[in-house]
Amino acid sequence: MASANKWVPEAIRFGVDRESGAEIEQLTSEPVTSTNIYCEQRFTSADGKRIAIERKPFGRPAEIWVCDLETLKICQAVTGTPLGANARLNSVYFIGMQGSRNCLMALDLQSLAVRDLFHFYTNEQYPSGAVSPDERWFITGPVPVRDNVMGLRRVNLENGRTDMLCEIEDMFNPHFQFEPAFGKLSLVQINRGAKWKSPDGKQTRTGPLGATLSLVNEKSGKVTPLPAGRPHTPPITGHECWAGMTGRILFTAGHYSVSASSFVTLKDDEAARRDPPAIYAITPGDSSAKVVARGLMFNHLAASDDCQFFIADDHADGRIYIGNIVTGKYIPLCHSHTRQGACQFSHVHAYMTPGNRHVVFNSIATGTGQVYAARIPEGFLEKIL
Repeated sequence: MASANKWVPEAIRFGVDRESGAEIEQLTSEPVTSTNIYCEQRFTSADGKRIAIERKPFGRPAEIWVCDLETLKICQAVTGTPLGANARLNSVYFIGMQGSRNCLMALDLQSLAVRDLFHFYTNEQYPSGAVSPDERWFITGPVPVRDNVMGLRRVNLENGRTDMLCEIEDMFNPHFQFEPAFGKLSLVQINRGAKWKSPDGKQTRTGPLGATLSLVNEKSGKVTPLPAGRPHTPPITGHECWAGMTGRILFTAGHYSVSASSFVTLKDDEAARRDPPAIYAITPGDSSAKVVARGLMFNHLAASDDCQFFIADDHADGRIYIGNIVTGKYIPLCHSHTRQGACQFSHVHAYMTPGNRHVVFNSIATGTGQVYAARIPEGFLEKIL
């Protein structure tokens, strides 16, 4: 392993996609689990030239590494668990240790400098969280309240005051995301009917209705349900994101005929034909969601920085597609050569860097979770527009 802030070459040329001509680089190659973290938020610098990578060495705390996509060199930046990012500020937010206490900190992907944002009074765990675009609020959860009721805890980063923002039933896997333009509303996922263990002792994520989405007001804590998931749309997959600064929300949904932990599995072929997999879009205040694109088993989902494109993988074969958010037209960029399993590092989690030059994704093609980058060929995006 390299020492902190020492840039080292680790990339391996993976090849060229036969169909699109995209050049693919394997950015990490050490025998340690590496992941590009998650596609809902882009863990990149504002210019799209640097990305953050999480590494989990066996028996040691998680690490955050930085990869320069121009030199293809990487360096270990900090030790800590990433929670979110703000590409416009070049910031990656993470939980690290300051002395004997947990601390919320921000890593600058350009300078590699670290800022302390908040010192927690206890060493309790923070399963997920997000920092508002203006860095005033940190909201974390789920926090168990009672039975199946979970809460979101709000921290004022200006004065350190902490309170409970809201309480929501069945919010076990919130996927909490601030709206990136103004940060007044936040998107949260609710797994209706979820239980940690069902009566037969098996783990379960959702009940018969499946998951849905709601908005949370950052100041009042008011929860506003969205018409996503049953009965408004087919079951959602649990993958959703804000479409850049447009105020729109994208999510994948549909009846799937394959077995996967993130999908509602149905044996009813008629249901699959009636509600085929699709990407949906909704704007707060809409009475219904609209289909953006269909035709594939769209799974994980991300949006480009300029709000023109969606990036999604086909769960059937792992191929990554880029599509036009307005017209729904999409074409394949490359194959991820991975198969989604129980471990998150095996999930594609593809996203496009600012400037629309690269698509970053995960793969277990080598047998170990590694991070890859496909360079978008010249003229490729024009075919979609």
